[in-house]
Amino acid sequence: MHAIRGGGPSELARILGDIAAEMARAGGFRLSAVSLFRESDELEFVVVDGNDDARDTLTGDVTPTPVAMEMLERAQRWGRLRFLPHGEAVELMDHIWVGSEPRPEDPDGWQPCDLLMAPLVDLDDVLQGIVWVDLPVDGRRPGPEQRHRLEQHAERANRAMIEALEHGRLTEQVRLADAARRVVRSATADLDLAHLLETAIDTVREGFGVDDVRVRLLAGEDTDGLDEVSLQARLLAERCWGEQRVAIVSHHRAAPALLSAEEHAVLLDGLHTQGDTSLLLTPLGAGSECVGRLVMFRRDRGDWSDEEASAALDIGHDLGRAVLNARSFERERQAAAYRQQLIGTMAHELKNPLAAAGGYLDMLEDFLAEGPSTTPQVDRALHGIGRATRRLDAIVADLLTLARVAEEADPALATPSDLRTAVAEAVEGLAVLADARDVRVTVHVPDDPVLLTAEPTDLERMVVNLVSNAVKYSRDGGGVEVHLSAPEGGRTQLRVVDHGIGIDAVEQQHLFEEFFRSADPAASGLPGTGLGLAIVERVVRRLGGHVAVDSTPGVGSVFTLTLPTTPPASEQTA
Repeated sequence: MHAIRGGGPSELARILGDIAAEMARAGGFRLSAVSLFRESDELEFVVVDGNDDARDTLTGDVTPTPVAMEMLERAQRWGRLRFLPHGEAVELMDHIWVGSEPRPEDPDGWQPCDLLMAPLVDLDDVLQGIVWVDLPVDGRRPGPEQRHRLEQHAERANRAMIEALEHGRLTEQVRLADAARRVVRSATADLDLAHLLETAIDTVREGFGVDDVRVRLLAGEDTDGLDEVSLQARLLAERCWGEQRVAIVSHHRAAPALLSAEEHAVLLDGLHTQGDTSLLLTPLGAGSECVGRLVMFRRDRGDWSDEEASAALDIGHDLGRAVLNARSFERERQAAAYRQQLIGTMAHELKNPLAAAGGYLDMLEDFLAEGPSTTPQVDRALHGIGRATRRLDAIVADLLTLARVAEEADPALATPSDLRTAVAEAVEGLAVLADARDVRVTVHVPDDPVLLTAEPTDLERMVVNLVSNAVKYSRDGGGVEVHLSAPEGGRTQLRVVDHGIGIDAVEQQHLFEEFFRSADPAASGLPGTGLGLAIVERVVRRLGGHVAVDSTPGVGSVFTLTLPTTPPASEQTA
């Protein structure tokens, strides 16, 4: 067995380790480990448990993805499990850990190089990693009964791990999106290049939690005066920009396809000289031009996650454009152009591919509907693709909204909007969802306009999330009431009442936290990202209001938004 470090001790690693250890114990094994496939074309073990020597020896080792795939392909299939016997596994000795136990004479005994693993796959049957077990308690290869027991636990462990991975990745994406946004904000706020880079370094160090950050620009850099390490880093940055990827370098990670063994050794010597254990190099650039490099260093800490690598590459794009802008435009023109470019890039990179995927899916469904009948497998596959596309689209929309509403509102985009209109459009848009559950939504609004100065999209998202949440957690055949009060004392109240499953007092304290999901089985079984109410709270706060909840389990919930209103134009003139 081989193992790799995956970011050091973390809550996610602890959860995965606990699940794997329980699976191993239930199956009669002492050693367990979890590995994940990374975008750098490597398999990385995030946790090894049950044997101190294995943990100390294996933590940080890296296996190329092709080697890991070869192990899986050559292994015997035991249902969900894969078994590679000693005789074949010994050919992969460079990637296998062998314990100190002597080789048994019993032909059914567990051999030193035996490998027993369970592929970790997501809901779309995409391989995400491998769960390993080793060192059987009885010293023997598992028989049919033990295999069956282990397979059952592997199935349960797979579901629990995938859920933990998805939650952990979404949380990490939001955290790093906030760090990236702060880098962009600092980069676009200053045309003094030296001060811009200094601020970016401080923001990256804080946001990523690293020990050191350095930025070097190619322009004006004297290549003749560079030492061997700096020259290698410069060349690596240009290669990374051409490949649109970052480079991670440590004793166990060699940046495949970017560095030769000699170049890797040069950078390792540089790391050791300055007391660091790993680095993440991000190219800075815009268009086809690489303008520099940002290098983050860690000392005696874990390696780098895919989410960190992805966020760092985005920062490389953002900071690279900021560097060019700082050299070319005045402050006001540069800031406006950068914001516009950033918004366009985000819309193109995140929304357009999903819209295209949905469009192609519709075309495929129409084509198959007009042709010969399809098999149930094809129908299930199409349904799964559609469900996954819609879910991704909803997640991306919520993540972008959450990031946007965390910033201060732009006064130029805020206009007096009638909250009655937002309520009516939200209820109309949710009619299909309500009808499917036979939930009746009644609306009570005043005769006169209820004006709020806000971005219309903020009001729409706020009301839609609040009402859809009430419908979703209502019982079939139940009712939801939406009450909007007339403005009084410069404020109005929007109350949404449901008679659904309710929320206990402890969970109400966490209701508006990002990714919070109720532990109530009646609620946890329903789909959702845990972002809807967090977005509602951010929008209300952005508008200068506040939100309150009153809920009783088994009875229902009342959400009350208190919001500042805008007087009609006639009153403002008067």
